[in-house]
Amino acid sequence: MLYTLKAAEKRYGEGATEVIAVAPTNLRLDAGEYVAIVGPSGSGKTTMLQLLGALDRPSAGEILFEGDQLARMGDSGLATLRRTTIGFIFQQFNLIPTLDARQNVEVALAPARPPGAERRRRADELLAQVGLAARTHHLPSELSGGEQQRVAIARALANEPRVLLADEPTGNLDSATGEEVMESVERLWREHGLTVILVTHDRQIAERAPRVIEMRDGSVVRS
Repeated sequence: MLYTLKAAEKRYGEGATEVIAVAPTNLRLDAGEYVAIVGPSGSGKTTMLQLLGALDRPSAGEILFEGDQLARMGDSGLATLRRTTIGFIFQQFNLIPTLDARQNVEVALAPARPPGAERRRRADELLAQVGLAARTHHLPSELSGGEQQRVAIARALANEPRVLLADEPTGNLDSATGEEVMESVERLWREHGLTVILVTHDRQIAERAPRVIEMRDGSVVRS
């Protein structure tokens, strides 16, 4: 079992201002699954993704990753988990505007300190996997929205993560470009055996996944 949630919840504030972002939730996710978390704005889906990505800690309950309780890991342990095991894709591409596509991917490889030639080879390999072999030297301003998101996907895969977490990856794209990005994500899932957990408010995007988790008002209403 990859993830096990036992009455995991997330609250913000206290007293009259307390907000229950994620109500107590029991959930299990297997390695290699492709899961979509769907729900309207404010349903708790992004908070759930942050908990699964070890970007935040639950207020109560337990979240276990491969049997290890995330809340018991120190900050350095969580940082190592995120760097070596989890790749993140966000609605905003978050590319560095002064770096070309290859260099934006290389940034993610820098903490491991591979030799420069190896870093460039790996970045080029990843860009080829997302169909951007001919765009390695283009700046973000010279790429379309879909191409920028595919650079972001290549960057997320730089350290060979086993889990790919995507928060509204098509939110800033038109439907045709969003389709291209989703095809890239799904191909990587099939070919590399990644666990993909994708958050979206778009039910058409969600229903592409073999498993759909629906959230409403902080609660899981379908899993």
